[in-house]
Amino acid sequence: MGLVTAAIPFFLLAVLIELALDRWRGWGLYRLNDAIGSLGAGILSRILGLVRAGILVLFYIPLYQWLEPVYRQLGISWSLDNPWHLLLAVIAYDFCYYWKHRVSHEINIFWAEHLVHHQSEDYNLTTALRQSSDLVPLGWIFYLPLLLIGLPWELLVTAGAIDLIYQFWVHTQKIPAFKRGMRWMEWILVTPSNHRVHHAQNKVYVDRNYGGVLIIWDRLFGTYQEELDEEPCIYGVRKPLNSFDPLAANLQHFKRMWLDAVYTKSWKEKLTLWFRATGYRPADAEAAMPVPSCDLANFQRYDPKVARGLRWYALAQHLVYSIATLALLQYGKTLDYATTALLVLMLVAGLVVNGRILDGEVRTRLWEPGRLGALLAALPLLPQATWAAVAGYCVASAALWWWLVFNGKGDTVASVSH
Repeated sequence: MGLVTAAIPFFLLAVLIELALDRWRGWGLYRLNDAIGSLGAGILSRILGLVRAGILVLFYIPLYQWLEPVYRQLGISWSLDNPWHLLLAVIAYDFCYYWKHRVSHEINIFWAEHLVHHQSEDYNLTTALRQSSDLVPLGWIFYLPLLLIGLPWELLVTAGAIDLIYQFWVHTQKIPAFKRGMRWMEWILVTPSNHRVHHAQNKVYVDRNYGGVLIIWDRLFGTYQEELDEEPCIYGVRKPLNSFDPLAANLQHFKRMWLDAVYTKSWKEKLTLWFRATGYRPADAEAAMPVPSCDLANFQRYDPKVARGLRWYALAQHLVYSIATLALLQYGKTLDYATTALLVLMLVAGLVVNGRILDGEVRTRLWEPGRLGALLAALPLLPQATWAAVAGYCVASAALWWWLVFNGKGDTVASVSH
């Protein structure tokens, strides 16, 4: 089990603690729909990793093995058991992460992947778990320079996991900027205060504070911005997603670029817009299909009105998907690829429909029964040990859905325009 997978239960426990404090103190940091949207994106990211190989490892391992004789001649030797080596590996990894992160904000195709992490209009610990699924994986190229120092792939993967796990705790609004005796942390480390800046869409904060563990890279390369008392952070992105569907979240910017490439008459624009500065659009495509930015002076978070019973239904479904995901991550290696892929497909369908329920999408009236029917039909293809649990889940969910949506009491999904 990888470090990140092992840390997931602790992440969820921390979320529950922050949520309990939020309700007790009345902070208003959590909304059910946004939290499920973020956690759904995190689940999607993890389960898709089960059906594809890590591109970085595929390239890094053979290149490392090819260069290994050179490393031996130069006396380069790393050890995962040496804490100083691990510390140096994390620093080297974080330097590469800074440049990957920075380019992800500056170039269209890279922003299309990273955008997912910034779509949430709330800022709490669930935001940390809102990760891209890397549908078009490109970020791995930024870590190839670590071959220059002969970093073994085991240390690379471990350093990457530590870097990602560290970033979890900085996604909170309830830890203020460190001052006085702790001020050094704001100068050296990424903290909740300087990472809140990174997630804000205020003009003064946009494209700042890219570090993962160390904020010193931003100070060195001129991208640091302190959190200002007079400028409260407004979270989210300028062109909002307006959906809690995690698949739509991953496709948002890709879809926009594809439509621009199809519409524009210039072949040069069709080929180059993907690699232009973030937000760049061909003039003819932008004129024909304008996508307005949100008005920060009158900012309203996306919060469609959905019947309470359906919100509770979506929460119950999300808990089922979370348990199923943890089980799949734990035991997925014991299953054949076809079974794993089928389970992943069923989970993806559930996450998409669940997000659309929270959007108030009227078509989910039929989508949800269709999803449950498809799951029942696929039962013979699933491990026999799961048949009773899956069948019981489908019957109970279908009965509850019928009672909530088709019982004639008006507790139905409200149509929401996007």
